[in-house]
Amino acid sequence: MKFGNKFDRYIAVLFFVTIVTVILTSYFTLKDIINSHNKQVQSAITPLFSLITSEILRPLNVANFMAHNQFIIDYASKDEIDKEFIADYLSRISKSYNMLAFIALEKHNLMLDSNSKERLLNSKEAEWYHRLKDLPGEQFSDIGNSEDPHLYFDNKIRNKDGEFIGFTGVAIDLNYFASKFKEYSERFGFELFFVDSNNIITLSSNSIMRSESHHRKDLITRLSDLPWHQSLIKNSKVDKNLSSEFVYNTEDGLLISQMPIQELNWRMFIVSPPAVEQNEYWKIFIGRFLLFFFIAVIFYLVLLNSISYLKNRLITHSETDYLTQLPNRSHIHSRFDTIAKNNKNLCVVLADIDNFKNINDTYGHLVGDDVLKIVSEQLSYTLRKIDVVGRWGGEEFVMLLPETSAEQALIIVERIRNNIAAISFPISTTSGTFTTTISFGICELSLKDKNIEDYIEGADKALYEAKNNGRNQSVIFN
Repeated sequence: MKFGNKFDRYIAVLFFVTIVTVILTSYFTLKDIINSHNKQVQSAITPLFSLITSEILRPLNVANFMAHNQFIIDYASKDEIDKEFIADYLSRISKSYNMLAFIALEKHNLMLDSNSKERLLNSKEAEWYHRLKDLPGEQFSDIGNSEDPHLYFDNKIRNKDGEFIGFTGVAIDLNYFASKFKEYSERFGFELFFVDSNNIITLSSNSIMRSESHHRKDLITRLSDLPWHQSLIKNSKVDKNLSSEFVYNTEDGLLISQMPIQELNWRMFIVSPPAVEQNEYWKIFIGRFLLFFFIAVIFYLVLLNSISYLKNRLITHSETDYLTQLPNRSHIHSRFDTIAKNNKNLCVVLADIDNFKNINDTYGHLVGDDVLKIVSEQLSYTLRKIDVVGRWGGEEFVMLLPETSAEQALIIVERIRNNIAAISFPISTTSGTFTTTISFGICELSLKDKNIEDYIEGADKALYEAKNNGRNQSVIFN
């Protein structure tokens, strides 16, 4: 029971350590996943802001440069123009900046672009011209060309007297924006929404680009039509006018960021889905999970080995005599069963230290313990690896000698008996010594249909005879 309780305590400690380790590892693993993902999101949003700003500012600057180019101003005021010359100029602008370039001349009722397309300003295709002409302001952004949507940056051209003489500017293919945002969309699942001053979605992105404009009434989408907008408005920490930069988490787990684009009087919203819906999250999660799984497997194997080691130690302790470190009676029974399965013949020897009670009474139990230890060593030294020796109880010892005849066993035990008789046992309390002897009882039987009690009974009778015959001798059971 003592060893069973000890083993239970070991297992309880290991179980507790395992649970704590799993909990802590899981906690830190999940925390690491969330932190890593948040860092990834933040690191992605910052360059995304920069990308948007650069992609918006670049065409704005080019359009502004063209509108204030004196060559363009002078050419727009001429009575006659060379279309090929203008087309060549626009083509060079287009190739330099990878944008569509155009010019619309009031005086000549003509619009030309870098693709060599011509339109009359009084045609339906040029409805934008008259709409923007009448609006206050000098610079506009607009979605045009329904078949191949482009984002146009239109600048009014004025002569030196400030009179309106036409438009010039550039346009960017919305597919170009789609290619720029593809990486962010695939990695993080971002959706981008560009909103004008009237809270109308002018541009949005997902797997493909989609455009809505005020002159395409069937495609108009307002900010209030978006499902996450109401949640955003209800948040007390967010400006109700949504006029400043912010980052906000909705109840649905969406991460919403806003950045004003002052040059266009637009606002850009970045809507990031919950972490579990993002590819980048799963990459981090799977990587951490595999690492955690690898650690868990290693820990599991270590745990199994530890339990096996502890179990073997406890079994060894439970079947080992504490004083002599020889197998005890329980282990002898177990070894007998093993030997009986693998052998046909067995010789069992019982050994008993002569007059051991007198040793304890004369020199004390500590000296008696020393005698038991020395005798145990002598019994162990002379046996083969297949043989077993153990403490049977008190001053009695037992030896199991497989495939050994009684006569062979007698030779072995006689050598042991003579060795022990020749030993000068020390007296720990004095500097003196003493001698003692040992008697043996030998029993050889066929293993068939026999148990250990049959052998012990025969060996015990032989040992009894050895004692009655004067001790310090070996007797074979007949």
